[in-house]
Amino acid sequence: MILHRMVLAYAGFVAGLYAAPAFAQLGGAEPEWYLRTSDGCRIFVQEYGSGRDTVVVLHGGWGAEHSYVVGAFSGLDRQFHFVFYDQRGSLRSPCADSLVSVAKHVDDLDALRAALRLERVTLAAHSMGTILAMEYLTRFPARPRGIVLLGALPPRTPVTAADSADVTRQSDSVKAFFGRSAVAAQLHANGFDRDSSTLTAKERTSVWRIRFAAVNTFHVERWRSVKGGQVFYNPAAAEAAARTMPSAYDFVPALLRHPCPVTIINGDHDYVDMGARQHAAWTAGAERARLVVLRGAGHMAWIDEPERFRASLRAALTSAARCR
Repeated sequence: MILHRMVLAYAGFVAGLYAAPAFAQLGGAEPEWYLRTSDGCRIFVQEYGSGRDTVVVLHGGWGAEHSYVVGAFSGLDRQFHFVFYDQRGSLRSPCADSLVSVAKHVDDLDALRAALRLERVTLAAHSMGTILAMEYLTRFPARPRGIVLLGALPPRTPVTAADSADVTRQSDSVKAFFGRSAVAAQLHANGFDRDSSTLTAKERTSVWRIRFAAVNTFHVERWRSVKGGQVFYNPAAAEAAARTMPSAYDFVPALLRHPCPVTIINGDHDYVDMGARQHAAWTAGAERARLVVLRGAGHMAWIDEPERFRASLRAALTSAARCR
């Protein structure tokens, strides 16, 4: 249980550091707008795309924001209409920490659905956003249509000794992955493995980005594609939401009952479920749940395997939109 909660916490922290200025990667941008909540918060909303089918995208990381994940949907904006938003408590969606909780995040998602005048909503979620999607499905089972989970966290906490043992094995694999030799090789190749006191501010940022890429991608040499800074993250909001997470949960029954497709797209080196072992276990034999595992990909699989990722995402969203 402790190991599983550590994975959840790390997923929220890592996703909370993303901050990519990626707006230009999708066409058809409409003016941003704010959704006012019943308790006085403002939710920043940005829409892209000219497609008929609307997809609401849930970013990762409590306390974080959406722009890092925009690039994952590049090339799909003529087929779909994407609605991104910053969850309450992030820098563009200001809200008192006392008003931030997982339940409030679910309320905001449903308020956004209503504001968009959608009876049912297709959801695409990444990282910690997959927990929000599954919470929403549990509370409002009739309102989601298809659901696409990217870099998905396992939908249940360990429930048996075998589950706990598997989490322990994965933890060892994750540590080895984060410290793989390719990370040191990239630092050396760029001349960053010298005394840190001699590094410029720009070089120190590059070192951080290489180490950040080592966590989120398989191909750490693509670290320059991992856009973002370190300020689009409100740790207080992240902690407030994390405190309201249950110590144990099981979303699998709700996922299996859902009448529309549920697609999970994970890299085989995604630290939240290395080898996708936990997802493979719960989706085995499921009628409407489909697991796509991309070889040679990590938590940000669209950077590691852009063509295979985008083809899988397009197919999943198309299938989701057909469920009426």
